[in-house]
Amino acid sequence: MRRAFIAELAKLRRSSLPWWTAIAVGFAPMMSNIFVTAQPPGYTAVSWPSFFELCSMTMGTWYGILLFGLITSYLFGREYAESSLPAVLTLPTRRECFVLAKFGVLIGWVFALAILSLMAQGVWASALGLDGFAWSAVWPTVGEVLTVAALVLLTQPIVALVAVIGRGVFAPMIFSAFGFSAGMIGGIAGWGEWLPWAMPTVVGGTFLGPVISTDSQLTTGSWAIALSVFVVGVIAVICWVNNADSRA
Repeated sequence: MRRAFIAELAKLRRSSLPWWTAIAVGFAPMMSNIFVTAQPPGYTAVSWPSFFELCSMTMGTWYGILLFGLITSYLFGREYAESSLPAVLTLPTRRECFVLAKFGVLIGWVFALAILSLMAQGVWASALGLDGFAWSAVWPTVGEVLTVAALVLLTQPIVALVAVIGRGVFAPMIFSAFGFSAGMIGGIAGWGEWLPWAMPTVVGGTFLGPVISTDSQLTTGSWAIALSVFVVGVIAVICWVNNADSRA
């Protein structure tokens, strides 16, 4: 398992995707700025804390599902795209070790981007000259962003399953686009309590803000659904890979 994890990290060192995802997250606060400047006349002036709070909404409704889906597609579909699958599946190592190593890298990657998004949002708020910075306003948003990242992450094993079944990166990316649409529509419709892709909107809100008001809240049942999707997805990926042949 350790050797498989090190191998996955070694492959990432030769890839430019981590840098591009970091750049994408670094520019994500631009979306928050667009959202703020698009408010109608008479809208209350934005403070540093209120702009910083938009970080969870931006991740949950704008880029999280798509960007994290791209990462998952890359991690689980690159061997098919690069025709290196036979070399991986014929190594004298249990196949589930490679699967779990990929999920380990995915988890670390997602939460690293979540922390980077918080830093970028704070820097952007300061660059705009917004007033009202207070540590008491920072910590709740940190919790919300990490929760949103976790909720999006819990849906990614399904994307990984599509990648190994579809033998590449395009099918899971298309699936992620459908997940993004389901999350946006589900958030607006108030389905966030039971639809995993819409659950981030319960925490961070939707881009329509006060126009759409829902009473959805994450309950124990909501987390049970999200965790079930994650566990079932991981098991399904392991089962599929264990029974796959070694042809690319």
